[in-house]
Amino acid sequence: TGAWGCFDEFNRITVEVLSVIAVQVKSIQDAIKENKTNFNFMGVMIALRATIGYFVTMNPGYAGRAELPENLKVLFRPCAMCVPDLRLICEIMLVAEGFLESTSLSRKFITLYNLCKELLSKQDHYDWGLRAVKSVLVVAGTLKRGDRERPEEQVLMRALRDFNVPKIVFDDLPVFLGLISDLFPNLDVPRKRDLDFEKAVKHAACDLKLQPEENFIMKIVQLEEILFVRHSVFIVGDAGSSKTQTWKTLFRTYQNLKKKPTYTDLNPKAVTNDELYGIINPSTREWKDGLFSCIMRDMANLPGEGPKWILLDGDIDPMWIESLNTVMDDNKILTLASNERIAVTPEMKLIFEISNLKTATPATVSRAGILYINPGDLGWNAYVTSWIETRE
Repeated sequence: TGAWGCFDEFNRITVEVLSVIAVQVKSIQDAIKENKTNFNFMGVMIALRATIGYFVTMNPGYAGRAELPENLKVLFRPCAMCVPDLRLICEIMLVAEGFLESTSLSRKFITLYNLCKELLSKQDHYDWGLRAVKSVLVVAGTLKRGDRERPEEQVLMRALRDFNVPKIVFDDLPVFLGLISDLFPNLDVPRKRDLDFEKAVKHAACDLKLQPEENFIMKIVQLEEILFVRHSVFIVGDAGSSKTQTWKTLFRTYQNLKKKPTYTDLNPKAVTNDELYGIINPSTREWKDGLFSCIMRDMANLPGEGPKWILLDGDIDPMWIESLNTVMDDNKILTLASNERIAVTPEMKLIFEISNLKTATPATVSRAGILYINPGDLGWNAYVTSWIETRE
């Protein structure tokens, strides 16, 4: 057809397959040089149009990635990507979201993120890049349309504060709030609260025999806000910091509000990569479905408007999580080795429950919203009180 193709995450393919690809690409290039309209491609005569273009994109130097063999490198022209002009992108997106003072606001926005990068501690789950900018701008646009009378500075300040606070560690919080108050002086915009929803969350916590403490309720509301903007969320925190109870309480809230939610949880580290995503038998070409691909297909085909969650509760390693890159970004598609493509529906969400992001690559961290639960957020009182209430 002469179509263009983009082959993403190219250096995650095994070296044996890459060498076959090199032969295929070479045969196409030779046919183009000779101005052929038909040529022999791996033993099959096929038509050729010279408008064909093939592009490979990849992140070099991560775990689970191969070096491209020399015979393949030679066939492609390398192109290094420059750092995006965040301020310009930010300004254009602010205009698209309906902001009039886009130039001054974009400058403040990017200044804040640059200062955060320099002044806050280096945490594995911090990301101040392009995807982080984009998601906050979407929040700001939603807030602006929901409260048209409020000045634009206040709208952006509220979005920057409320969307970033959930991922900031306790020690960095004063620095972050100080930076915001310096950039937006004399502004103190209250959080946008849905009191009916908070009341429903408290009821759900009591149903599960948990303590409806202020910090706990706050984390659940923050999780709901992040899920509104991102379809993938990392709940990060130490063991026993109430990660599981946070999403379970939100799930119970949805049940009480008659939203008919469903969830499936699995531990991706309990099975091999092939068992998780499926495998093609090299000799018989028979496809054997994987655990995650089955769950994802069932969720996508499930009727109903209610939230559908896939909980992945297990340590992150680049081998399994990098295969979810196209699921977690704007493509929202899981591509299997059997050529099947499963799309993420608007109701579907991926929630990862993990203790840290030490082994996650920057590509993974930037693709998800992050709810960080500080060790001291809940204290020990709530646990003791809940335990006492179980006693006769």
